[in-house]
Amino acid sequence: MGFENEKKTFLAKLDKSKKGSIDTKIIPLLTLFNEHKHYYTTSSCSGRVYLWKGTGKKNETEWINVSHDFITNSFFNIRIEPETGLKTERGTERATVWLRVEPSILHVACRDIPSANTLLEQAQRVYKKSCILSASNKIIVELRGSEFMEMPLYNDGTLLISDIDLLTILVNKKMESIFQSIEKLAAKIKKELN
Repeated sequence: MGFENEKKTFLAKLDKSKKGSIDTKIIPLLTLFNEHKHYYTTSSCSGRVYLWKGTGKKNETEWINVSHDFITNSFFNIRIEPETGLKTERGTERATVWLRVEPSILHVACRDIPSANTLLEQAQRVYKKSCILSASNKIIVELRGSEFMEMPLYNDGTLLISDIDLLTILVNKKMESIFQSIEKLAAKIKKELN
C-alpha cells in the first residue's frame, strides 16, 4: 500500500483515544500536517493537566481529574474516600494523589526519510525532544514539548500544599507555554514546509 492510500485509510479511522476526541488547541497544527502531501498525524495531545493515583503503571493508574485547557482552583477539589492504601506488588502503600502537567505530543507519519529529516529540522527549533520514533514499517516522527511538572498533592486525604491559588497560577503558566509552543510550531510548519 502506498503512502497516499495509508494516509487516506488512517485518517478515515475513528478516534480511539482515552478522551475520545481531538483536543481543540492542536487542531490547526493537525490540519497543516494532514493537508501536506508528505505527512499525516497518527496521534496527538495538546498537553494536559491531571490528578492521578496508583503505581504509575498504565493498568494500575486511576485518573481522578483531567483537563486539556486552563484550570481554576476547583480542579483540585476532589473527594478522596478513606483508604487503607494501595495494593501493589510490594504490598500496601499509602494513598498518594499526584498532580501532573504533560506537554503536547504528536506522532507524524512521513512519506520518506528526507521528509522526516526536514520535519525534524524545523520541529526541533520549537520541540527540542523530537525524534524519529520508527523507520521500519512506517516512518514516524515524534514531536514532544519539554514542559513538564509533577508533584504529590494529597497524601492519605491530606492536602500537601497550602496555596492553591499559587498552584493554579503555576499550572496555567505551564499550560500557556505548552499552547504557545503549538502555535509557534504551526507557524514554522506553515512557513517552511509549504
